[in-house]
Amino acid sequence: MNKPTEQLNLAAFLREAKGTPWGLRAQGSIPATIYGKGIEPASLSVVWLDFHKVYQQAGETTLINLSVDNAAPYPVLIKNVQISPDKEEYLNIDFYKIRAGEKLRVTVPLQFTGEAPAVKDFGGIVVTNKNEIEVECLPQDLPHEILVDLSKLANIDDAVLVKDLQVGSAVEILDNLEDSVVVVSPPAAEEVEPTVTEAEAIASVEATEEKPETAEGGGGSGEAKEKKPE
Repeated sequence: MNKPTEQLNLAAFLREAKGTPWGLRAQGSIPATIYGKGIEPASLSVVWLDFHKVYQQAGETTLINLSVDNAAPYPVLIKNVQISPDKEEYLNIDFYKIRAGEKLRVTVPLQFTGEAPAVKDFGGIVVTNKNEIEVECLPQDLPHEILVDLSKLANIDDAVLVKDLQVGSAVEILDNLEDSVVVVSPPAAEEVEPTVTEAEAIASVEATEEKPETAEGGGGSGEAKEKKPE
């Protein structure tokens, strides 16, 4: 998703109780719900194409202006987008209305940039341990994404920790600051098949040749012992 460069607006409509989610989707709309502190939850619908354009830019970490039935818009976050298994249809959407001065807890995606020199120079493997970070901040300070610079990974075992992420003083990271975001692991060791000399091969064959059968009874010589007279 690209970072928005301007305010995003979306129109929604109050949904009639008799309408069905299937019927809405068949008409090119998506069932939705609006909720938040200080308002009563309400059932809405939005046009599929309009929502898709906004969602591609905003994701779930950028404020958008939602207007319901052409009323004055207010800021909301897109949350809990349900998508069909084939990822071709939006099934349901939640909108969370934001209040001024209210701090938000939001999961923000990480955006990885640059190339790790340790990969080219030493054959290292970049292992990603986190793709998103939970933060808390005021709505106006909410980052759309957090950048992770891989160009600082110059050697094997170099890592970017949560505490290394640049988010600004207005944003509090809630993840463990000592957790690893990415780390450079050593290259995988190649398995080398053992070489067998000609002498070892001959010895192995001789060792597996069939041995002569021994007599039953465990006597060892195989000959019957003569019975002494009493």
